[in-house]
Amino acid sequence: MVRMTKITNCIQIVNAIAHRDYTIKSSSIFIKASPKEFFIESPGGFPSGITPENILIKTSWRNRCIAETLEKTGLVERSGQGMDDIFGNTIKEGKGLPDLSESDSSSVVLKIPAQVKDKNFILFIEKIQNEKGIIFSFEEILELEKIREQQSVSTPEFKKRFLNLGIIEKIGKTSGSKYILSHKYYVFEKRTGVYTRLSGISRDKQKELIIKHLEKNKKGYREDFQDIFTELKPMDISNLLQELKREKKIIHKGSSKAGFWELSK
Repeated sequence: MVRMTKITNCIQIVNAIAHRDYTIKSSSIFIKASPKEFFIESPGGFPSGITPENILIKTSWRNRCIAETLEKTGLVERSGQGMDDIFGNTIKEGKGLPDLSESDSSSVVLKIPAQVKDKNFILFIEKIQNEKGIIFSFEEILELEKIREQQSVSTPEFKKRFLNLGIIEKIGKTSGSKYILSHKYYVFEKRTGVYTRLSGISRDKQKELIIKHLEKNKKGYREDFQDIFTELKPMDISNLLQELKREKKIIHKGSSKAGFWELSK
């Protein structure tokens, strides 16, 4: 792991040399290493057409001659980017995602975490690959890492594959649904409490809470259920109520806005 960290930092430095803006004479590449992170700031913003969002899929040459010279040494990729190596190695070390959020039009700032966040994540991925006889691409591992960090799933075909493999789960049934790593991952990591927190209480338990509230208070207004389920969107709460209505367990009286729910008799 130490060796991989050194390789990642080397790629990061070479990448900055190849892509910095040499028309800026007043600034130099700035490097700082600490127990928390490896920090590098390169003069000049991103090359034309490159953004933090597309940097892993789009390439651009700023200093073609320098990049081609470094390519011949074997220190940079043919693409002239190397960012996928930086991201890939950082994820494989269990350190999470590099951070480009402080970059602007005057400089590119890249931070690589120095501390391991979740080494079991990569061990789990390796376990799944061995069990299923498959190899995940860099893009798929990146997507799984984003899910681990509770970001949204951006690639539908990856989402479908992950669901079929049982390594992610869908929480919720509306447009506000989210995806988390599966229960088997948190069992593997021995942190099942985290799974319970992320997944929330089951749908059946949520409906039990509604019934319990109506048994205790006789009536239930929209505001009451919003207070009970602060983490749910209004549409999610409405779906729960409608399911109980179809099950003939509760009925609605009054207007859609000012009305209330009560138990069926």
